[in-house]
Amino acid sequence: MTSTDLTLTQRPEGQSTTPIYTQPREKFLYLYVTNRCGLRCRHCYVGSERLDGEDDLTLDRAERILDYFKVTGGHDKLYILGGEPTINPNLPAMVQLARERGYSVTISSNGDFADSVFDAIPPTELASFNFSLESANPAIHRKIRGNPHNFDRVTDRIRVARERGYQVRLMCTVSQTNAAAALDLIPLAADLGAHTLSFHNLGLTGNAGRFLKPLTPPEWMAFCAAIEAHPGDPRLAVYYPPTFVKIADQAIWARRGYPGCPARSFDRPHVYPDGTVYACPLLMDGPRHYARFLPSGRLEINPDPANEMNTYLTADPICTGCSAVGTCGGGCPAYAGMAAYDDAYRCDRDITPLCVLWTTHAGQQRPAESLHAFR
Repeated sequence: MTSTDLTLTQRPEGQSTTPIYTQPREKFLYLYVTNRCGLRCRHCYVGSERLDGEDDLTLDRAERILDYFKVTGGHDKLYILGGEPTINPNLPAMVQLARERGYSVTISSNGDFADSVFDAIPPTELASFNFSLESANPAIHRKIRGNPHNFDRVTDRIRVARERGYQVRLMCTVSQTNAAAALDLIPLAADLGAHTLSFHNLGLTGNAGRFLKPLTPPEWMAFCAAIEAHPGDPRLAVYYPPTFVKIADQAIWARRGYPGCPARSFDRPHVYPDGTVYACPLLMDGPRHYARFLPSGRLEINPDPANEMNTYLTADPICTGCSAVGTCGGGCPAYAGMAAYDDAYRCDRDITPLCVLWTTHAGQQRPAESLHAFR
């Protein structure tokens, strides 16, 4: 199956493609409530340098951040991350603050926590509990996590979460290390009772930029085609990001709802415990944040001309005169703005990089139990 074989996504003939600029915008707030973590995973885009800082987000600052982005951006979906977010003792109170403000909340965890977390945050308070699982093969998972016990621990937490009534989401970051056996996670995730499984493309930030290698654009397109061709499991919804696509196939993803780069519209801010705010995790290394959230509740723009905003708001010359910008929106500016990626990852008017964060569900199929507004 090639990238051009995704005919199941095509609409009836004569139905036009909706330009990405008119697609619904998804307003996610990513809140990193701690830099502390007991693991040092090789795929971690946060990176050991931040994790070694061991900062915790205070409850007061969390409340101000939630209020700010609710009012100024209309954000209504909250991802709580870390580090390992369950380490922050104020996590239950933060979830409650978010719920009071109308946020749907997902906690993203490595699974290394006690039952007391479940006791303090019941399933009625969460849209979902998201767990990272890197392979159905414990040896591969351990190689990436660097921890001999985490595979057993996280699979146990997944089972317990389902028994307690949470919606459970699994996430796998795909690299050269685990790609060959990654689809084996589909039957395992279904057997564990997960509602969704999301495959993500490795970004070269944090530890990932030092220890792992991403798939090349052609390899990623082949991986996505393999996901589409996989028979799947009716108990499970599978998601993936079509990060690289043939330019002739861009309309397929526009039909699926691709909204373009959310960093350009600042729809998905990532806020760290120290107040630094990034628009995209691909540019998190170094002082490239576009703003800092001050203790007073104000957002202060980073005056450094090298800040990430100047990457997002700069048009790639390759886009000039291109007739396909209506369905890609200029591709992914990070791939053109990061030295870590060579020219093979940038648009050459044959293969276009799309947003690494935007995911679609394989075959447009979801089981009824997984129908929910939270991607």
